[in-house]
Amino acid sequence: MQLTRPKTIAALLLLSGIASSAAADSSTGTASAVAVAPATPSSPSPTPPLSDADYETSDYAELHDDGPPVTGSLRAGAYTDSDRTLVLRGLGVVSRSWEHWTLSGSLGVDSVTSASVDVRSSPALSKVDVVTSASQGTSTSGGKMTDTRFEVTGGAGWRGNSGAAMNLVTAAAAETDYTSVSGGLNGSFDLFDRQLTILGGASATDNWVASVLDPSLHKKMVAGGWSGGFALVVTPEDVFRLRYDGKVARGYLSSPYRSVRFGDWTPTFSAHQIMFFGTSGSADGLPEQVPGSRIAHAAVFEWLHSLSPSLGLHPELRVSRDSWNIESLTAGVDLRFAATSWRLQVGYRLYMQSHASFFQDKYTRDSSTYRYYTSDKELGDERGHLLQLDLAFVLSEPTRANDTRTLLDLQLEGAYYQYPGFVLLPSRESLFATLGITWEL
Repeated sequence: MQLTRPKTIAALLLLSGIASSAAADSSTGTASAVAVAPATPSSPSPTPPLSDADYETSDYAELHDDGPPVTGSLRAGAYTDSDRTLVLRGLGVVSRSWEHWTLSGSLGVDSVTSASVDVRSSPALSKVDVVTSASQGTSTSGGKMTDTRFEVTGGAGWRGNSGAAMNLVTAAAAETDYTSVSGGLNGSFDLFDRQLTILGGASATDNWVASVLDPSLHKKMVAGGWSGGFALVVTPEDVFRLRYDGKVARGYLSSPYRSVRFGDWTPTFSAHQIMFFGTSGSADGLPEQVPGSRIAHAAVFEWLHSLSPSLGLHPELRVSRDSWNIESLTAGVDLRFAATSWRLQVGYRLYMQSHASFFQDKYTRDSSTYRYYTSDKELGDERGHLLQLDLAFVLSEPTRANDTRTLLDLQLEGAYYQYPGFVLLPSRESLFATLGITWEL
């Protein structure tokens, strides 16, 4: 059984992995105690659950008479960067399809250890390790944090015979100082003999922010996102997709751990702490203050080109602007190849961002002259490069009734980000690697 079928457009859509996606590229959140690994783009699974049409024409149907299979996967990964952050990640997913419906669920666990500049420059976090109740440990070396994050998701999907599809996803996540629940609905509808696909979706998230340093701190932030667009089959080898994404966040958008120093200060670095000299006022600074709402808009253009039934090219361009006057541009390209028993995807992303209107590398005047101030490098000028590699291959094919089909998937992502003018961290390198196994029962 092949990973793709020798039909140009069908192969192109499967290789690109975005035939009916309407989700936004990113979501708005607020910083937790630990500088967690940045969000990375999701790659399509090596073998998504079979649809009714796929099942009827697949080798699997010859060996199973009980409909499309139950699909499950287990993934383990690790993220590390030059900002002294390590994340160990585990994920389990199960999905079941029958007739027009698909149900799925997942459980993810992140174990985070960090001695990032945010931790070491925090007046309180730099003086003693903050070890959460989840890790049941103690330490007095200072400038280090650990935490564990759990996330549970559930989803239901429906696909009709006329090309209409609908997906509902819910999620809940919790860590020591941050809890969120979210829900989203997206769908697509095919027109003109499936030459045109209309895409749309919306999501909402409710967040509760706390602090491991201040038990009395209880803040709230709500966020919403929406998306709309279309995909157009132009030729048997080319598909264009144009999408608009919007998002809004209101409430507590600061970090309870990040402080801002004022004056023309100079830092000194140690293993556990960053000290500030020459500040105007206290060397501990003041807790950051940012606006209580943020609205962002983005336009995304993608071109899917089939070089052959097994080879696809996927360039994309994304431009965005938000109410904090941050403008960004993302340009990328993927090359995806699928053979009989393996699949390869390689990609590159370039990211460029301007700073927020209230962001300054140093706030040299008295604190009373500023309404908003932050030491979040992600709100400053930023340049990023991301390389991705995804390799999947079939471990076993079913040869008799009720056999299991298994696949192995390896993903590597390397990134290099620059923060021009940000004294505490001019650049950051990171590596994220995951290994997963997928099976169909």
